[in-house]
Amino acid sequence: MSKHSFAICSLIRIGGSPDAPPISYAIREDRLRGIGFDFVRQILPKQTHVEIAKPMPWLRAIHWTRDGHIDLLVGLQSTHYPPEWFTYLEPPLTTSAHSVFYRRRELPLRNLHALLPLRGATLRGAKSATHSHSGFDLSQLTLTTADSVEKALKMLALDRIDYFIAPQWHAISSWLNLYSEQSLPLAMLPEPVHINPVYLALSNQSPCLADKEALEAAIIKAKREGLMEALLEQSFLYSNVVDQFHDLLR
Repeated sequence: MSKHSFAICSLIRIGGSPDAPPISYAIREDRLRGIGFDFVRQILPKQTHVEIAKPMPWLRAIHWTRDGHIDLLVGLQSTHYPPEWFTYLEPPLTTSAHSVFYRRRELPLRNLHALLPLRGATLRGAKSATHSHSGFDLSQLTLTTADSVEKALKMLALDRIDYFIAPQWHAISSWLNLYSEQSLPLAMLPEPVHINPVYLALSNQSPCLADKEALEAAIIKAKREGLMEALLEQSFLYSNVVDQFHDLLR
């Protein structure tokens, strides 16, 4: 058996977020899908049996992974959880940019400083940080919380907020599904607020933890061969977002 052969993991139970397209999502469906799951299937041996958990609130999926009911969590973007809960697989699958979205106007916003007199929202449960990717002091902003991107879009449409901060893929795809350009003209600041690594995380209660080195070797090989880029190109959801991306920059 080679150094990185799979020894234990003949069955792996996988979970993820219902609200993190295109990595992991469930849109009006009773099953999780996304390129994160496609990636995992392709790096595992063919004989490994894969079970994908039903969609559940993200916090519940995290707790199920902590307790060992889920072996592998797809799409974890924060490393602030207790180290005894998870083992993060390196390298990350990809990165997720979180940006500022606002109602399109004649005089576009140019940078984070333009947000200072405005009312904004962040997603409940999102990574709390004091500074942006570029070093801007986020504590200067007036921010409330929204339970989801869909709620943030509704708050923006009703003029209850002037902008919101959310993952680019999720915000744009939700906007495309819920609104037309005429009903809610949207724009996006060019500078992201956060750029988070997107991890696969193994439960420390999982027997698959014994295969950590084999899984990481498979991730490195797949990334070197361009698997994530190929999956992104094949994703209709991602392509739909990309088509709109540059139109939102003012």
